[in-house]
Amino acid sequence: MATDTQNNTTNKQNNTQRPSRRQIIEHNQQRKISLIENNISAEVFIPESQAVSRTFRHFRMLDPIDASLRAFWGDKITSKDMEKWLKMQDEIHAKIVEAQEFGMNLLIENGRTRGIENFLLRQEVRRGIEKKEKEAKEESKAKAS
Repeated sequence: MATDTQNNTTNKQNNTQRPSRRQIIEHNQQRKISLIENNISAEVFIPESQAVSRTFRHFRMLDPIDASLRAFWGDKITSKDMEKWLKMQDEIHAKIVEAQEFGMNLLIENGRTRGIENFLLRQEVRRGIEKKEKEAKEESKAKAS
């Protein structure tokens, strides 16, 4: 009988004890890993630069804003407003593509892939460097002829 009372008080103490910060972090990491494993086609984006992390906060809001605007279109949102919204989205897309191409050209001009940690980016830069070298060889052959 005495052991039952001791077990009950021990169980109550264990139930009220808060998990440590480390346990919480480990639990959250495991939850995220299992979520990714269960959703194989999910895309995960972790910004590595300050510029992108600053911009990414705003990008996350564009999707729900766009969905809400499309849902309310015709209520108090006019076609003129939607045309302006869509034009702004197109301008954003064009600027992002322009920045990406400019940055990619700078990396290709650098001529090295060493130090590029992102595998897909490294492959893309390597292809660009190889293409540039091939064009340079063809150009020098054409001049020699």
